[in-house]
Amino acid sequence: MSINRKIKLVKFIFITIFWGFVVYVFLLQTVHSKKYEQMAVSQHGVSIPLLAERGKILDQYHRPLVYNQLCASIRILPQYVRESSRDSVAKLLASYNLKPHSEIINELITKKNLYWFKKYIDYETACSLKQQLHKRKFDNSIIVVDDIKRIYPFGATLASVTGFIGDEKGLAGLEFSYDTILKGTEGWMLLQKDATGNNYAWPSYPTQKPINGNDLVLTINLDIQDIVYRELEKTVNDFQALSGHIIVLDASDGAVLALADYPDYDPQNFKNSSSKLWTAVSVSDEFEPGSVYKLVICAAALEAPNRKTLLAQKYDVSNGFITVSGRKIKDVHNNGVVDFDNIFVKSSNIGVTMLSQNLSATDFYLKQREFGFGLPTGIELPGEANGFIDRPTSITPLRFANIAFGQGLRATLLQLSMAYLTVAHNGELLKPYLVKEIRQNHKVLYNGKKTVVRRVFSEADAQIMKEILASVVTDGTGRAASLHESQVCGKTGTAQKIEPDGKYSATKSVMTFIGFFPKDNPRYLISVMIDEPKKSRFAGEVTCPLFKTIAQKILYLEKPNHNHNHHLLTYAGPSTN
Repeated sequence: MSINRKIKLVKFIFITIFWGFVVYVFLLQTVHSKKYEQMAVSQHGVSIPLLAERGKILDQYHRPLVYNQLCASIRILPQYVRESSRDSVAKLLASYNLKPHSEIINELITKKNLYWFKKYIDYETACSLKQQLHKRKFDNSIIVVDDIKRIYPFGATLASVTGFIGDEKGLAGLEFSYDTILKGTEGWMLLQKDATGNNYAWPSYPTQKPINGNDLVLTINLDIQDIVYRELEKTVNDFQALSGHIIVLDASDGAVLALADYPDYDPQNFKNSSSKLWTAVSVSDEFEPGSVYKLVICAAALEAPNRKTLLAQKYDVSNGFITVSGRKIKDVHNNGVVDFDNIFVKSSNIGVTMLSQNLSATDFYLKQREFGFGLPTGIELPGEANGFIDRPTSITPLRFANIAFGQGLRATLLQLSMAYLTVAHNGELLKPYLVKEIRQNHKVLYNGKKTVVRRVFSEADAQIMKEILASVVTDGTGRAASLHESQVCGKTGTAQKIEPDGKYSATKSVMTFIGFFPKDNPRYLISVMIDEPKKSRFAGEVTCPLFKTIAQKILYLEKPNHNHNHHLLTYAGPSTN
């Protein structure tokens, strides 16, 4: 072979190799690039979640009840902390009072994968730590990320309504009920880790931006909520009661203006409290209501076929007791001879027993169901109880009499509130609601509104019941609830509690007062329940004065000079420690 042919052959081989390499590189960068990039991601990529900002919870005037605070959290990749660097890393982190040195060393040795070292540290502290980590080249294994802390600035005052979150999930209250609405959608990003262990962004690595959660605007009025909570706390402590519960409703549409329970818990530190406190007792706990339940038999009598006879009749309760199936039913006071209205004004157990003997058990059962007893109201809070009422086939004459004055059934304070609101709203049962709006930025996605569930009785009968309930406050057991500024309609209840042996207690009771005002155009309904007050025997001495104090302060809020922003002006802000 000649020299020229050899030279040409060598050139051809080199050119072939060169163009083969060019084609190979081209294929790597185009056709097969995604394949090898995915291999690199799986071998060297680190996924970092990007948290969505949880939606705020606001009162009806858009004052923040729950919001977010920028902070930082620390994650550690222990497998990338060299053994020779462990002590230095631990000393640095301990110098910021994040954890004791020995605990940090133990974590770096025992943990094998990426983990949360510390959540929710002060943002300024985080910035300083970031600088030190970068300076000492520890930022490849100690990752400081921006984070968001949920803040409950009014603490226990609103705990029954707002609830709380844990591990970024709603665990109680509206935080739980509306978790999917509030939390938004988490994003993520992938970081490249090189041979030396350093993390850095790679332009072609995928990133998914988070979608922030929606805001809830509630029907709650922060001013009224504050009044209710403070007065409830004072009454429970003054009367040495086990607990107390209050609901305030807008009588025009069923919106919840305030809802409070005491004792309480701090949603910012919920782990330090009993889980029994985490639900709204007014919604979740059932109790025997006592005389406040006499409203139902009053309505049943007004709607009965023999209505005219029942309303015209005089009822002789002067004996002080009536015997039903061998059992004596008594009144607290001797009430003599009473008409239909005064059975309720004087709260006569004997009188309602006489009514029960002239009514159909089936009709009475149906009237209870029309009021919503034994059924959930549909409030947005979790854990709502249904209550319990007997079916007509289980109602004996004695059982009927007991139920008529509020024994032998179970109801929630919210169910009782909605029953009285039916009178205030001229015979229509409304659905209670807490969420006024759901907002995405400034766009309204949902509007809460008045919902009429059904008509329970006529407007004419509602007017009769209003007059009776007004007389309870002016002339009967509810005198201590009367207002100079407005005519109140309401009813007291003092229900004996059941002892462990199944008998009714002679000393333990649940006291209630439910009232609305003004009589002719009701704007507010307030329900008060105090459990086992030790310093009083009757609701008129405990719940009526509490109702009156709250009502007077609510009316004061209506004065033109009241500033709805005073809470924000006086609130200094949450601790960041």
